[in-house]
Amino acid sequence: MSRAWPDQLPPGPAVAANLLPPLAFVVISLGIAWPVVTHLGQRVPGAGDGVLFSWYFEWIAQAVSHGHNPFVSAALNAPAGVNVMWNTAVFLLALVCIPFTLSVGAFTTVALAMVLSPAISGATAYWVLRRLSGRTIGAVIGAAVYAYGPFMTGEFAHLHLLFAPIPPLLLLVGHRLVISQQGSPIRVGLLFGLLIGLQVLLSEELLALSIVAGAIALLWLVVLNPQEVRPRARYALTGAGIALATAVPIVAVPLGYQFFGPDSLKRFLPETARADLASFVRPSLLQYYSSRADVRANLTFPANGAENTGYLGWPLIIAALAVCIWYTVRRERFAIWWLLTALSVAALMLGSPIDVNGHATIRGPWALVRRLPLMGGALAVRFSLMMLLLVAGLIAWTLARLHGRALVAGVLVAVAVLIPLRPVVPIHGSLLPPTPRFFTTSAVDVIPRGAVTAVLPQAGFPHNEAMVWQVRTHLRFNLVGGYSVFRVHNHATYVADLPPFINALREVGRGDRAAQPVAALRSSARDSGVTYLVITAFQPNMRAVVAAAAAITGCHPRKIADVLLCQIRTGSATPSGG
Repeated sequence: MSRAWPDQLPPGPAVAANLLPPLAFVVISLGIAWPVVTHLGQRVPGAGDGVLFSWYFEWIAQAVSHGHNPFVSAALNAPAGVNVMWNTAVFLLALVCIPFTLSVGAFTTVALAMVLSPAISGATAYWVLRRLSGRTIGAVIGAAVYAYGPFMTGEFAHLHLLFAPIPPLLLLVGHRLVISQQGSPIRVGLLFGLLIGLQVLLSEELLALSIVAGAIALLWLVVLNPQEVRPRARYALTGAGIALATAVPIVAVPLGYQFFGPDSLKRFLPETARADLASFVRPSLLQYYSSRADVRANLTFPANGAENTGYLGWPLIIAALAVCIWYTVRRERFAIWWLLTALSVAALMLGSPIDVNGHATIRGPWALVRRLPLMGGALAVRFSLMMLLLVAGLIAWTLARLHGRALVAGVLVAVAVLIPLRPVVPIHGSLLPPTPRFFTTSAVDVIPRGAVTAVLPQAGFPHNEAMVWQVRTHLRFNLVGGYSVFRVHNHATYVADLPPFINALREVGRGDRAAQPVAALRSSARDSGVTYLVITAFQPNMRAVVAAAAAITGCHPRKIADVLLCQIRTGSATPSGG
């Protein structure tokens, strides 16, 4: 197996080979998201998820710059708060981007991070594949598959998945740890542990997916090469031990807050998105060459919509099988290893039960794997990223073995079988809602910093206008409700536990009558900890809501700039006017 990947750079001009493909990826990324790039600060990919990531970036920037604990926050879901580490805050990336967040704003920073993430991930994959294969052209094509395949285009709303430069690096270091064993195991272990620690601070889900896929790859390596286990075990185990000792200090404090800090949770939200067996060959709404019948069929699959990222297409599947069969006949164990690993990863993508054309059949191996630590919150279909990395590796390996006319033919075939994966572009993103002048001027200073504030319309997925406005104030006040993963009655949920009087105002806004009597709602207002109520012009049925707010809180909302503001006296028998 060590001969399959030479792990050495090819000869030739290093500067051009190192820079030109990554620069091309940057140009491609800017091109496919040009509507977002030309409206920075006004559009973000992912609608509500884009707003949520912007909120995380703003919180981490404000927390670090003011010396607060960034792992937990009272600024969302006030007064209870939110455990930031339990959420997909992309902590490390947000930390690195603090200068940009503070200078150009969270929405611009997150939009650029989302737009450039495929290019960064692709550049890393290219450098790794070029190093492993010893050739350039195959590395370019393989990295493009990893960067712009169905996973990246489908997960464009999820920055914690879209920003994926570390899995290819884990592949490279894992290869050195187990196969090539170049240099000191201590140095390899230190790098391996550093990458694991950094990935925890970016996306625990990607780390979990990478570890499981890596374990499968290692298992088939051992099965196919049992004679190599004993002579390589000492080096590998030494490096693994060093990696563990390196990673633990990096992740100890963040994970301590995640699992034992305020608002920590014991279980992940149950997730069921998984690939359908037919989704490997039926394009979804993510692909340019999908028919209406394909899209309708995909809507019956367990992972429909943007999460349906398992598509490979018949041409690519047939070509991959042909390559594996050809080289298996020629006794290349790499081809056998690749095929067994890819089939195993595909089996995990199918989840449990395994669906065929929208119909559940038998239990899959995912039923066992999901019981492993950190796998409870992972989505089976997201193993498609590991599948694309495997496909990228097969392309790079195959083309590295060809020369002359055979290489030209191989490149043409590779490009041809990838055409069905063409994504639907451009990515337009979502237009951010207009912000009332109150939140962008000194008028908001009437609310003291850190005051628990309810903003109407009430924030909660998919209506997160109030979170946008809070970010515009640089999180001056702590917002009631919001959209994130919260702890409610010791369970994880996306729905905040709102005070009854806020729920009553929402009911009035929908044209309904409040379900509880006014006396009980007044008690709720006094005991809620909410000190300010902001009613914006975007609130439906506004007159009725203002009247209900006055009756419940006892204060009469007064106009400041272009909103109505009410100050609520908490903990007293009688609320006073604002």
